Amino acid sequence: MENRLKKQLALIKSRAILIARRGTVPGEGTDASAGPESLDFDEIPSRLSTSHPRIRPNTIVDELIRSGAVVRASELISDRLDLSRRLRRGPWWWRRRLARTHDGGGPIARAARESGFEAEFQQVLEALPSGDALTIDSAVPGEPRSLEGASYYLVRATGAAIDPFADWEARRFTTLEQWPASVSRTMVGRFVRRGYAANGHSDLHANFAETIPLFRRADPRSILFLDIETAGLSANTYVFLCGLMHFTPETGEFHAEQVFARDYGEEEGLLLHVRAALCRFDTVVTYNGASFDMPFLRTRMAVHRMPDIVPMGSVDLLHSTRRVFRPGLPNVRLVTVEEHLRGVARVDDIPSRFIPRAYHEYVHTQDARIIRNVVYHNRMDLFTMAVILNHLADQPAEVPAAFAGAENPFASAAGGDTIAQPNPPHLPF
Repeated sequence: MENRLKKQLALIKSRAILIARRGTVPGEGTDASAGPESLDFDEIPSRLSTSHPRIRPNTIVDELIRSGAVVRASELISDRLDLSRRLRRGPWWWRRRLARTHDGGGPIARAARESGFEAEFQQVLEALPSGDALTIDSAVPGEPRSLEGASYYLVRATGAAIDPFADWEARRFTTLEQWPASVSRTMVGRFVRRGYAANGHSDLHANFAETIPLFRRADPRSILFLDIETAGLSANTYVFLCGLMHFTPETGEFHAEQVFARDYGEEEGLLLHVRAALCRFDTVVTYNGASFDMPFLRTRMAVHRMPDIVPMGSVDLLHSTRRVFRPGLPNVRLVTVEEHLRGVARVDDIPSRFIPRAYHEYVHTQDARIIRNVVYHNRMDLFTMAVILNHLADQPAEVPAAFAGAENPFASAAGGDTIAQPNPPHLPF
C-alpha cells in the first residue's frame, strides 16, 4: 500500500512539474510552438476532457481560479516560488529522483568535476621533490617476498621509524588490561547479543555477571591494527596496500608491516600475507573497518578463491571516536582526530581521495615518488589508531550499554526466533 501511494504521489508531482514548466496542456488542434501567453486557461477544462478522457475537470478549482482565490503553478514567480525547488523538499526517494535529472548530474557537470579533480592531482604531483623517477626500492626501502608462488613487496618499520612518539605511545599501550567502556559497547555488545560462546566456556550463561570481565579483558600482544588502501571504492577493484601494526613485548615497541602490490597482479600475494598475519592475533582494530576494510578483504579473498578469514574479534574505533570526540570536532575523519589528539599535522601527506589515482599513476609510469607519500599516509593511519585507543582508555569508565538490563544474553530469543550459533565458536577477543 505504501509503495502504491508513493507511485501515485510521484505521478501527481511529475504532472505538476510538466504543467508548471510548459504552461500549456497539449490537445487537439493546439500549436506546439505556442507559448503560455497564447493559452486561454479558461479552455483547459474542456481540452482536458477531450484530450484526456480519463481526467475529469474539477469545477471547484476552476471557479477558484476565475475568482482569483488561487493561481496556477505556471503563473507563479519562479524566483519566489519555484515549484520544482519546493518539491525537492519531499521524501528522500523523490529527492534522489530529482537529483538524477538535475543539470548538476549531466555529462558536462561530470566532466567539469573530473577535470577539477585531475587539476588538483597534478598540483600534488608538482609538489613532489623534483628529479628523476625513483624505483620502489629507492623510494620505499623494503624487500620482495613470495608466498605460495605469489610475489609482493614488504615494508617494515619499528619504534621511532613509525613516528617519533611511537615509543611513548607503546608504553601507554602496555598498560591496557581491558577494553575501554566505549569500545566494549562496540565489540562486546555485538558478539554477546549474537550468542557467541567459546570452547570450554559453555557455562558462561550460568552467571552473566562474571562474564563481563572475561569479554572486556584485553591483551596488547593479541591486538593487530589494520588499514588498507584500495584502487577504488568498488569491490571490483584491487587492494594494493595493507598496513599491519602490532606490539612486540620483547622490545616494548610497535612493529609495522606494510604489504604493497607493485602491480595489479600482486594482489594475491598481498592477501595471502594478510590472511596469515590475521591468524596470529585474536582481535583486529580498524577505523571504519567493520563497514569497509574487513568486507573488502573478504571479497577480494573470495575473488582469488582463498579461504575466508578465521573468526576473530573486531573493534571499529570509528563508533567509539564518534561517541567520545565528535562533539568537539568538525568531523571524525582520521586526520582530523589525529590533529585534535596530538596537536600536530602530518607532513608530506597525501589526501585520501587522491590515493587510488596515485597508485594508477605509479603502475603506468613506475615512478614511486608518489608512493612514498601513500605509504606514509597508511603508516600514520595505523599509528593514529593506537593513539585513539590509548586516549579512549584514559576516559572515565562507565557501564557498557550492551549490558544494561541484560540478564542472560546467551538464552534463546522468545518465540521461534533463535540465535544462530557461530561456526566455529570463538571468543570475541
